[in-house]
Amino acid sequence: MRAVVVREHGGPETLRVTEVEPPRPRPGEVLIRVRATALNHLDTWVRRGVPGHRFPLPIIPGSDVVGVLEDGGVPGLSAGDEVVAAPFTSCGRCDECLRGEDVRCREYRILGESRDGGCAELVAVPATHVLPKPKGLSFRQAAASLLAPLTAYHMVHARAAVRSGERVLVTAAAGGVGSAAVQFAKRAGATVVAVVGSEAKRDAVTALGADQVVVVGRDADWEATLKAGLGRVSFEAVIDSVGAGAFQAGVKMLKPFGRFVTCGATAGAAPAIDLRRVFFLSLSVLGSTMGTRWELSQVLRMAAAGEYKPVIHAVLPLDRIADAHRMIEAREVVGKVVLEV
Repeated sequence: MRAVVVREHGGPETLRVTEVEPPRPRPGEVLIRVRATALNHLDTWVRRGVPGHRFPLPIIPGSDVVGVLEDGGVPGLSAGDEVVAAPFTSCGRCDECLRGEDVRCREYRILGESRDGGCAELVAVPATHVLPKPKGLSFRQAAASLLAPLTAYHMVHARAAVRSGERVLVTAAAGGVGSAAVQFAKRAGATVVAVVGSEAKRDAVTALGADQVVVVGRDADWEATLKAGLGRVSFEAVIDSVGAGAFQAGVKMLKPFGRFVTCGATAGAAPAIDLRRVFFLSLSVLGSTMGTRWELSQVLRMAAAGEYKPVIHAVLPLDRIADAHRMIEAREVVGKVVLEV
């Protein structure tokens, strides 16, 4: 079958489609013939490597899988049905999985990071982690409604517990996670202030429902820029995927008992923090990774009902995956880049 395989870390030029042996499903797994897969920042990290972390190379990247069930094995579904795969796997047997808290499972793993993912014609996944694709969503839209919006949903609802009437700051609001977080926080009844990296992204994020948009350039001072744009505004919650300066500025803008939720560190993983502010104001700093199968079902339901809009920046064929990585790393993307297989 045709697939993209990361055999060693390097630049986008190392990505190319090659012929490999098709996967052999293990007991309890099924095959999906992939029609579309969306890319995430995670894919760029898998490709270039992360200091201190070891990826199981060689690996087929791609966490977001949408396609057609190749064979049976999923209760209520048949071969040929259109399906999505949860962008993660879990054991399905432990107390946490049985309670619907997959994200707490000790065997929680991400497709395309810990096991082969969707940048291929076929992928093997646990039957328990396959859901029917909503009929109202195209393959492209469904692919853009998986890892990133699931992450945002979990951050907004499970971790930050955003409530109506609160004020929420969302960083990287034009990205996959941020564009979804803006929408979920608005639906929760919050006033949303969005941060984007360029003027070109302002209108797109405003259209998603942001009440105010602030532009913070790549090398700008986050704290100074936010103060200049917002004054002395403070927030009950910050939803962040940037790290570094965004973390430092966001913590300083929290009200007493405020919640700072982080899912990424694309701009730096070692920000400075004054712990006195954290304990004097009873702040919560919360990490967040992905979400649960139930939460994914809610995201898909909302997308199908038009309550959440998956934002697609570009659709490319699989053999242009290197171009897709360059777009993501250049921070040109609003929403998601989808690859058609």
